[in-house]
Amino acid sequence: MTKPTDQEAATDISVEMQKAMEEAAAAIDDPAGEPAGETGANEATATDPEARIRELEQQVAELHDKRLRALADLENMKKRVRRDIDDAIARRTQEILLRLLPTVDNLERALEAAHVGDDAAIEGRLEQLIRGIEMVRDEFLKALAHEGIEPIDAVGKPFDPQLHDALHQEDSDEHPPGTVLREFEKGYLHGERLLRPARVIVAGPGSKGKASDDGS
Repeated sequence: MTKPTDQEAATDISVEMQKAMEEAAAAIDDPAGEPAGETGANEATATDPEARIRELEQQVAELHDKRLRALADLENMKKRVRRDIDDAIARRTQEILLRLLPTVDNLERALEAAHVGDDAAIEGRLEQLIRGIEMVRDEFLKALAHEGIEPIDAVGKPFDPQLHDALHQEDSDEHPPGTVLREFEKGYLHGERLLRPARVIVAGPGSKGKASDDGS
């Protein structure tokens, strides 16, 4: 049998309180009347309106106390649920940030290495610095992919207003009108949802290129 929730218990207690109060009112209106269902050992109480009223008042007080306890339990349960949700969000956020921190560490190391030595040494390490930055970028993209975040492949594709944000148009001799020529800012998808549209330059209506077989 399913255990009733705190809210259902509070509702049931309220119903019982209402019934008890109605019986008390009926006993006052009809002192000689016998409440339905009272037989045998309860006959003395049923014929004594004041005793019956005291009994019903006690029942109302007990039910009121139960109702307050049930409402308190319900409020405590809500607080526990909110706390559990907040803790889960905090833990998940911490996991994501911990995956991104190594990227920041590597950027700091690359910048620190670039400023060590004289001008000639710094210039000689330019290629090494570029490779280091590329590695940092790849590491960062890997961390994003672990969270289901993937870059949008936009260049050379037909402009899609659902995925792209056109900054302006340029005529092209190599691409047909409506083709994405360049990316100003890369866009990203989080699963099937758009996280950020790609900001792009689009081939204008005066473009002379022909569409390829795949439509791009």
